Amino acid sequence: MRTLACLLICTAGCSAQRAEDEVLAVYKQMERAEQAGDDSAWIALWSRDSIANAEKIRPIFRARPDAHYTSSRVFVQGDQAALIGEISEQTYLSMLLVKEDGRWKIKDQMWNGNLPDANTVYAMIPPPDGAFARAGSPWQNVATGMSAADAAARGWQIRAVFDESFLYVRIESAERLPAPGSEGSKPPGGWPVMKISIAGQGDFVLNGTANIGDRATFDANGKANSHFPFISYWMRLEKNDRVIFNAEAGLRADPLIHVDDRFLDMRIPLRTLGIDGASPAKIVIGDAQWPKTAIFSLTAVRYR
Repeated sequence: MRTLACLLICTAGCSAQRAEDEVLAVYKQMERAEQAGDDSAWIALWSRDSIANAEKIRPIFRARPDAHYTSSRVFVQGDQAALIGEISEQTYLSMLLVKEDGRWKIKDQMWNGNLPDANTVYAMIPPPDGAFARAGSPWQNVATGMSAADAAARGWQIRAVFDESFLYVRIESAERLPAPGSEGSKPPGGWPVMKISIAGQGDFVLNGTANIGDRATFDANGKANSHFPFISYWMRLEKNDRVIFNAEAGLRADPLIHVDDRFLDMRIPLRTLGIDGASPAKIVIGDAQWPKTAIFSLTAVRYR
């Protein structure tokens, strides 16, 4: 039995390793195509729904024999993969891949001026719903962070809970929040930048806010001929002045941000905080000045 158990563990580990190696092989193919200036080989690495955008690079594609691709982290979850890499010196990217017909294909890539935090990959491919979400997100059972009187004076309330997948943070506004993507010229807000303190991991900064976006249409000459201001909700997680991830819900939905009625719900994958559901953790959330001049502070409770 012990031999069989060891074999099963080894098989699972080897399978995960093979998936990461397959993703890295695509990354190296991309490197070789750029080194050789082979635009057709480069474009062939993209997924079906992204290849049209990849084609746009063909007129400016040139050989770069000195191109050198390295990666700092690869994360595979099912038929999705995320990669953080550096192309030559101080040119960084985050890449999403999907499996099509049994082969890994590039779905998207985002360029960065700074090397992304390695834990960014866990926000690029969020985990499955945890116990709290599967239970229907019973927020009514989660303690508030401020007294009713303080919440009434400030116009908002806060709650937080976590499970094996996410830390969930809810902002409850005294007034109904406009839907993401709806027309608007004045964003809602009033809640502070937050600090997340985790024993053994240090402090993180969480900024959840609303902004005004702009969608323009253009005439045949490329001149904007109309503008549509819309409400966009935005979340950023940082540590030591380094961005771990951004999420935005505006004209497009985002699995990490949800707005309904008076509630702004934010999901922070635990692994972006350097912890996982298998490890006990004490998570304290306060305003950015806490514990010096706290508006609020609360300890997130594990949902079971």
